[in-house]
Amino acid sequence: MRAFILLLGLQISCTAVAEIVSETLLAETFHGAGAHGVLVNSFANRAEIYDADTGKMKGLLSLGIGHNAVEIDEKNKLFHVAETYFSRHTRGTRSDLVTSYDFNTLSAVTEVAIPNKHSSGSPIRSYSGLTDDSRFMLINNFSPAMSVSVVDLGKAKFVGEIATAGCGLIYPVGNRTFIQLCGDGKVQLVSLDKNGNEQSRLRSADFFSVYKDPIMEKAVRTSKGWVFSTFSGELFRVTVDGKSITTEHLFGLAEKAEGWRPGGMQPFAYHESGDLLLALMHEGGKHTHKDPGSEIWILDLTGQRLMHRMKLDNMASSIAVSQDESPLIYSVFVGGSTLDVYDLVKAKKIRSINVGPTPTILQNLQL
Repeated sequence: MRAFILLLGLQISCTAVAEIVSETLLAETFHGAGAHGVLVNSFANRAEIYDADTGKMKGLLSLGIGHNAVEIDEKNKLFHVAETYFSRHTRGTRSDLVTSYDFNTLSAVTEVAIPNKHSSGSPIRSYSGLTDDSRFMLINNFSPAMSVSVVDLGKAKFVGEIATAGCGLIYPVGNRTFIQLCGDGKVQLVSLDKNGNEQSRLRSADFFSVYKDPIMEKAVRTSKGWVFSTFSGELFRVTVDGKSITTEHLFGLAEKAEGWRPGGMQPFAYHESGDLLLALMHEGGKHTHKDPGSEIWILDLTGQRLMHRMKLDNMASSIAVSQDESPLIYSVFVGGSTLDVYDLVKAKKIRSINVGPTPTILQNLQL
């Protein structure tokens, strides 16, 4: 009887297994994230793509250790990222690469080896840059000597390393030019030749004090040049015309409300058609430039006036804004896992989206 019961059970089990239909693994194609696509970088070796209109996740880039912000190459339909890999995951032989990922598959298509010293503290925007013609990828190095690695993306090869003692970070200003912040209160302009080698360099006059009120490296590029802020909130604009560098003081954010300062990982965003600067603000004293913000100030750069103070539902360390006619503001806190979406015109929150851990830099992805 026991043998019969066991045999019957085995037959039933085999019949059930035979009825299970095997699944086929599919490779989906990324078709863009619409007018309000946003890319969320993180410390978790990944960058997630969301459609802010629907709140749905549209794609995922699996990236290396200490990756920088993603360089979005719309001309060639590629993402370029400076990243690090180790032969034993977190130890072993180190390999620094510039990896290019295809827009449609989100898969790596080319790799270019670079010197093993690219800045990789977090996905800060200015650790790398793409020249305006999408020809060269520029990577900031720190060993602790400052230098820039140049990669020719068209030929998929490492061009060389440019020593930039006393100056660092990457702010593109043309097809083969970029500026850097210098420790003596100046900016440096570096020009490349057609092959990506250094052609010339020059520095501006002093325009900020490293000791009294240093400049934040977290700048935004506007239609008239790069806008920087000091730790206390004094705004400066740096403009390059050919081989001429112009620096000008705009106004102080503290003039609009005493005791408030900008702060966070990505405290500024810019909406081009309205010439609007968005500043992530908090109440705080000296040396609080890394504190998250509780408000976003919307400022008219042309009129140099504060238009609105938008209170946030949740504290934020990074903000971004879409560039369409119905702009959305995005905010995240690095210690959380939520992407908040606000209507810029109505200054009202639309939705919150659950994202991966440790969200850092936000980037528009209107594809």
